[in-house]
Amino acid sequence: MAINISDFHNTKHTGLKIHNDGMTFLFDIRVLGKRYRRKWEANKLHSKPDRLKTAYNKLEAFRDDIIHKNTITANIDATVDDYWIKLKVVKGWKAELIKNYDYFYNKHLGYFSNIKISKIKPSDFTNLNVSLKDYALATQKKAYEILKPLFDLAVEDEIIFKSPIKKSHIPVRKQIEEKKIITDATVKYRKIYETIHQLFGKDEVVKIDKKEVKCIDNPHHRALFLFGFYGRRLKEVTSLQWKDINFNDNTYVVRGVNSKVNTDMKFTLPKDIKEALLEFVSDSENVFHIKHTKDHYPKIRLLSGIEEFSFHWMRNLAVSALSAMGASLGDLTALLGHNDSGTLKKYLSLQRQVATQNTNELSNKLLNWKEEA
Repeated sequence: MAINISDFHNTKHTGLKIHNDGMTFLFDIRVLGKRYRRKWEANKLHSKPDRLKTAYNKLEAFRDDIIHKNTITANIDATVDDYWIKLKVVKGWKAELIKNYDYFYNKHLGYFSNIKISKIKPSDFTNLNVSLKDYALATQKKAYEILKPLFDLAVEDEIIFKSPIKKSHIPVRKQIEEKKIITDATVKYRKIYETIHQLFGKDEVVKIDKKEVKCIDNPHHRALFLFGFYGRRLKEVTSLQWKDINFNDNTYVVRGVNSKVNTDMKFTLPKDIKEALLEFVSDSENVFHIKHTKDHYPKIRLLSGIEEFSFHWMRNLAVSALSAMGASLGDLTALLGHNDSGTLKKYLSLQRQVATQNTNELSNKLLNWKEEA
């Protein structure tokens, strides 16, 4: 029997139309450029919202069936987990990076694990963003470093015909809005440096506004916070291994798996960090063993009088203070370990060690250091 399309009107679901009688639905979809239509009768005993909901589910089943019949090699029942396994093989990632991604996937993306990839809807990513809203922007973006190529691969396999991930789902860093102007940066730079050495450099009790701060000679913590002072991200520091540090040529390497740019980066090792590291160097694999750096923030804020202090804030402080001392844009870019771009890409990649040597020298000048002859 021919379908009189004029008797049907659109619903809120693409490809689903409803007859004027309110009981008959029409599935009207295109797969691989071919049009498919089918009528479906709702249960008269169901309410209008229930009829629409059931019709939509039937439409999706109809769509899945058509896709399955048109796809020879793809598995229409494949789950997100199945494609996560497949993606790791296709990408050819190194074992260390896979370990890092697997940990993130299991911790933050477990919701998707056993769901058929063809059943994932755009609203699922809205929900994901809500669940990650209290995490750092880097964590939010990392979710899509995994999910976007995963769903793109499913599109290539024709399991789905377009990714449910919309452009608006992917967090975008608004750098201009994020930048916080640090006033009196050079003064604060010196003060934070002095505070790190005071808090972790000698055993004493300091009283400030009737509050006591217990300072301890702790080269482990002193080295960790000094790495942050010289521009390193917390993860870059806590993931350092002794094999990454070369005391002979005074350099250290942040491995790509632990950096935002996924490439190994070599930096000049500052003299004061080297001295602290040599006080507790060991045969263990990892340099640092600390779980809660934030526990020390209140003490540093109280001793320094700088309320905005945080580990990551020190990166902004370093840029503000060293740029005031005349550091070049290229040196500051290399110091922070940002992505290299344009014609400077190769140069900056090769000169990161030299660039940090330059910024270290400016830092020494700012801190009024006098190198030994």
